[in-house]
Amino acid sequence: MHDGGTQWRNVKSNLEAAAECALDLARRAGADGVRVEIDHVESRTATVRNRVPAERSLRLSSAVSLVVYRNGRRGATTSSDLSADGLAGAVAAAIDIASVTDADAAAGLAQADLLATDFIDLDLYHPLDLSLDDMLEDARRAEEAAFSTSPAIVTTNGASVGTSAGLSLLATSEGFGHSVPWSTHFLSCMPVAAGAGEKQMGFWSDGARAYADLDAPVRIGTQAATRALALLGSTQVETQRCSVLFEPMAAMSLLGEFVNAASGDALYRTGSYLTHRLGTRIFADHIQVYEDPFVPRGMASRCFDSDGVAVSRRSVVEAGVLRGYFLGLYAARRLGMAPTGNGRGPHNLEVRSAKTANSDGIDTMLERLGRGLFVTEMAGGGVNRLTGDFSRAAKGFWVENGQIRFPVTGITIASNLDAMFSGLLAVGADTATRGSFRTGSWLIDEMRIGGS
Repeated sequence: MHDGGTQWRNVKSNLEAAAECALDLARRAGADGVRVEIDHVESRTATVRNRVPAERSLRLSSAVSLVVYRNGRRGATTSSDLSADGLAGAVAAAIDIASVTDADAAAGLAQADLLATDFIDLDLYHPLDLSLDDMLEDARRAEEAAFSTSPAIVTTNGASVGTSAGLSLLATSEGFGHSVPWSTHFLSCMPVAAGAGEKQMGFWSDGARAYADLDAPVRIGTQAATRALALLGSTQVETQRCSVLFEPMAAMSLLGEFVNAASGDALYRTGSYLTHRLGTRIFADHIQVYEDPFVPRGMASRCFDSDGVAVSRRSVVEAGVLRGYFLGLYAARRLGMAPTGNGRGPHNLEVRSAKTANSDGIDTMLERLGRGLFVTEMAGGGVNRLTGDFSRAAKGFWVENGQIRFPVTGITIASNLDAMFSGLLAVGADTATRGSFRTGSWLIDEMRIGGS
């Protein structure tokens, strides 16, 4: 699928015809509401492992997701067959499912006044012209940069380049219809460092809408190797309470826990500690969490969600106070609230602090930490969304007098999300963007460290 070419126009025309066919078949089968999503994706991946090509793959796929409503009942199905017969089978399956489900007052299409009508160009489509051999060469560059960093880099779990370009279409029986061309690209490297009978793996990656916006392969490989090497000689620390600094990538994991707790599915099932917390302070009073769906080339940019509901810029958290949830149409109806256009998740969330200065890079943040733990990686899923209790395995570094002293592994960090977010002392200017999130490092006043 090439930009501006006949092939792209043909794909768009074929998807529109398939959507119209599905809508017509469903209406004739008795559906009183129909939503059709169709995706056409072309993906390529090239991987090298220990200087040997490990993967060169090309995949073309098309898929339709069909939802029908009939007398308040919902039926859904998916299919990779966009032929008339395939669509007829998908419609029949969805109608059958709807016939045996219970009526649900929250089910149904979005009202007209909620639908997006302004479809601005967010510059999301930048297909890659590189061949698989050229992609493999970039993967080789990343891996070779990792090996060149130090003789202690003894092997890798691979370096990969991936690219996807596609067209996504949403259409409903109420007349909504729009398609969006898009692309995503990534580059990653996973080297392994060894020394004194110990091995540590490093990882670094980048993703972007345009391949030219990715970090250079050499930087990806070097950064991944540096992270692996830095963890050699790691040890535990004593069990204690101390301040904890999370580097941006680790902080994004904490931001993800906030999103999970503030999302509609958890809320209407009363499975979140943030239920009934709108209008209350949940973060420190200098914190803002801002959502902007309209960032050009943003990895989570869009004009509408999975129901066609319009999105908007907004402060989800303002001066530490929770001002909004992340609600798709169904969850909003279950909660008796207005949808926020988050049927596909959050859109380019950025964490800001009124206290952050341009000079607050990682060195300044380490000085503010003074003595404590600097977390660079977390593992495990020990978060109780209902209570906010948090406990995860962590790796990083022990810091004294604002200076990194030694690497730390084999520990757990624990607290409660309420306490952590309220105790967020500072956000660094060392800002990073990955996927839906953008933030600097986070300094949290106190957590429990489980060590030796």
